[in-house]
This record gives sequence, structure tokens and C-alpha cells, in this order.
Amino acid sequence: MDDARHYFRCIPLGVEGGLIESNLPAYLLAPIGSTDFVCLDAGTLLAGLRVARANGCFSDIPIPSDSTDSIEGRILRHHVKTFLINHTYIDHLAGLVMNSPADSDKPIMALEETIEGLRQHVFNWATWPNFSRKGEPPALSKYELMILRPGEPCSIPGTAMGVEAHPLAHGARIDSAAFMVHANDRYVVYMGDTGPDHLEDQPTTRRLWDRLAPIVRDDRLRAIFIESSYPDERPDDQLFSHLTPKWVMHAFRQFAEMLDPRRPETALAGLTVVITHIKPHLDAGEAAREVVRRQLHERNDLGLHLIFAEQGKPFEL
Repeated sequence: MDDARHYFRCIPLGVEGGLIESNLPAYLLAPIGSTDFVCLDAGTLLAGLRVARANGCFSDIPIPSDSTDSIEGRILRHHVKTFLINHTYIDHLAGLVMNSPADSDKPIMALEETIEGLRQHVFNWATWPNFSRKGEPPALSKYELMILRPGEPCSIPGTAMGVEAHPLAHGARIDSAAFMVHANDRYVVYMGDTGPDHLEDQPTTRRLWDRLAPIVRDDRLRAIFIESSYPDERPDDQLFSHLTPKWVMHAFRQFAEMLDPRRPETALAGLTVVITHIKPHLDAGEAAREVVRRQLHERNDLGLHLIFAEQGKPFEL
């Protein structure tokens, strides 16, 4: 990719694919020069904000002299403008739910299945009080639940960004989403949980590649966030609709061949790929993160620029 400028900054609040309650998927994203963030998933919020604050991530955000907010409170209430949630599994929602009593009013945006899941199974006065504006009474009217229609661009409230959502297959019982976030005619794509197309028996990743192909050709794609939940040793019948390094690279080779059938090995050279959702394990031996990191580097024959997101460590795209 030729454009060396940065258009977005990202602050990971949580990056793991499970088990570690204080480090679940959540990423703050804003255009360079802005402190109005969208939060991509919300598995961990306050714990991640504390790590990010300790790393100096919010040194450019002043607290007014008449405010009683902590830095973390200021960010959550005033600078996290909207949540984009890719599906309703608890590892992508726990931080939002637990922090909702102290949060400010803001939208939650998702595909319809996810919005209905939030209404029926989360904000229902059985799992959690109803902090949304509709549903099981009394509605506390804090969060507006906004349905994203597949493929239809929509502004992200409170920010200078827009979003376009596309379904991703994530097993027989639920779908996930990919969010194409854009600002200043540049895009970042956040892919939620998904398995290989042929194992899911749905070409959802292929359809996403079709949509992204002209954006890549115009050099307007800044990064793709994609999961690699397990090492390659995980059997295909035990993936539970997730990816391994082998399947991540299989998907990108498919994309590269679509972009340039004659020279696929150079079609995606330099594209930034942010690896997310690596699942830790409780076994002795090498950490899953290090195994996945090594295997992806070994398989990366397309010249992808791989970033392994770490909690509280910002990067620019």
C-alpha cells in the first residue's frame, strides 16, 4: 500500500479471545486529530481504560476544572460516542453491560439480529436492567439501539466517521458482523468472530472481499482487523466458527487472487492486518499468543503488515 500517512488512531482496551475477564475485545477508534471515539465491541471497558491511561493514551484530553470525572470516567462518558457490537456473545458485551450504570447516553449500533438479542436477552430486567429506550418496562432510556442494515452506509453519531455493516457467518445459531468504518475517504474494517467460508458453508468473507476490492485498488483501505482465535494445531471440527493462522492466510490469498490473478503475491503487500481475539489457554507450555504470532509470520507470504494488538498500547493506521 502506497499511502504512508496515518488517518486513524486505535487504542485497544481489550484484545484476548476469552478467559481473561479484564482483557476482552474492545477497541477505541477515531480519526487522527479527533478524540471522539467509536468503541468496536465492548468486552472490557474500565479495566482497559485504566491500562490505557497508565500508558499515557489520554494525555491529550484535558479534564475541565469544574468536572469531578476521573480520566477513565471522562473518556467513557464524554469521548466514547457510540458502540459498534458485532454479536451478542458475552465476551463482546461484558464491559458495556457492567459499566452501563455509570455511562452516559449514547447509541449502540449493530445488525438487527444483535439489536434484538440485546433487547430480548440482555436489557430485559432478568439478565440486566433495561438501559435501552425500548423493550421490557421500565425502560431507563440510556442507550438508543440502532439497527444497521447490511451494506447501507450510516453516520456514527457524535463522530466524523461513518460505518457500513456486513454479516459474517459464526455458526448455526448466530451471525457476526464486519464493520467498515470510514473517515476522510479512508477505511478501517473490523471483522467480528467468523469461521472459514467453506466450513461455515456461507461465503460471507468472500462477499466482504468483493465489497472491499475497489477500495483496496484505490488505496483507501488502511487496515483490516481479523481474528485468529486458535493455533493451527486446532482441528477444524473444534474451531467453533473461528479462524487459525492457516485459515487467516487462506482468506487473504483468496482476496489477493481476486485483486490480481496474475500476481497475487504482491496484491496485498503492505496492507496492515490487526490480529485480534487470540484465545488464551490454561495448559502448561508456550502461550497461545506466541504460537499464533509465530505461525502467522511463517505463513505470511503476501507481505502483509501484521500488528498483534496489545491492551492499552495505541497505534495509528
